[in-house]
Amino acid sequence: MIEVKHIQIDMKDNYRCIVISDIHSHCDRLQQLLKKIHYNKDDYLIINGDFVEKGTQTMQTIDFLQKLKKENDKVYILLGNCEYALETLVNDPAFSKQMIHYLNKIGKSGMIDQAIHQLKIDIKKEDPIVIQEKVRKQIKSYLDFIKTLPTTIETKDFLFVHAGIEKRLDWKNSSRSAFIEMRNFQQTGHLLNKYVIVGHLPTSNFYKDKIDNDILIDEDKKIISIDGGTGVKSISQLNAFIIECHNNHYIFKKEYVQHLMTYIAVKSIQQMNKEIHKVAWPFFEVEILEKRNDFSICRQLNTNDVFEIKNEFLYQKNDKTFCLDDYIDYKLSLNKGDIVQLIGIYGDFAYIIKNKEIGWIPADVIEKYPV
Repeated sequence: MIEVKHIQIDMKDNYRCIVISDIHSHCDRLQQLLKKIHYNKDDYLIINGDFVEKGTQTMQTIDFLQKLKKENDKVYILLGNCEYALETLVNDPAFSKQMIHYLNKIGKSGMIDQAIHQLKIDIKKEDPIVIQEKVRKQIKSYLDFIKTLPTTIETKDFLFVHAGIEKRLDWKNSSRSAFIEMRNFQQTGHLLNKYVIVGHLPTSNFYKDKIDNDILIDEDKKIISIDGGTGVKSISQLNAFIIECHNNHYIFKKEYVQHLMTYIAVKSIQQMNKEIHKVAWPFFEVEILEKRNDFSICRQLNTNDVFEIKNEFLYQKNDKTFCLDDYIDYKLSLNKGDIVQLIGIYGDFAYIIKNKEIGWIPADVIEKYPV
């Protein structure tokens, strides 16, 4: 069992602190982001949990973070729910079958899958308890590292925690669940006279009618949410929240990296929109009212809203119909020469980002931007 640990640090005046959360085993993106913001050893660097799982570079990510920490005593790494779940799945014999179920569910990603691949184990032929023991031995050093991680970091004006704290003055007595997996922190808020910086839930989840992965700063509630959805959403970015302190005055800055191809509009198109509809966590269930060739008419069950959904985003499970996460029915207008990022091409239509706006255009309007 991983203990709840709180640490307090004194950041001297005139500093830069970089906070990154929910890397989810995307070491390449982390390295690109640190390069983009010109990270150096004079900076404080706080990794706000969930640096493992979801992606395919879990071991590489931990190796890289340990290297950074060894080189700079201003690097701090916090526990998230994914680190806690990984340690529990592998170390607790009671979870051996759940570990195999987890592997079958997530596919080729995460620490356990990397270990299985290294050990050349056939999970269909060996006993789960034997597989768990072999995996535990294979990744023991990584599990030992996870056990050392603090749950929160507190400074004079900031509290860093993966998911949230309970709304109480004695916040350190919050449950472990609140610290690493709380889902309603943005709604409940807190009682501290300082900013609480969290990850855990992608910021795009907080918008009803747009997809936006930028860092969200709530000045009233003094909550800063920084999870850009990396490893969780098809439309995502890895965010860095930067605190610059000069003579006790704070300047907040944001930066991010996003791995999408760049395209250019080869002709102009003007499209009209009425009400904008979005499908995102946790309300994915829909009913198909009219099946069409490209966009079918659907009803979103939790809202009763009726709108078009691209057929490739619809799927069946247990005799129910669902829409994939981060869908929006917005139609974008483009001028010839506009630069956009391509999310995907579905039939005769493209799903793109233009100046942070996400929506649909005919695919023949754009071409790959020449390097």
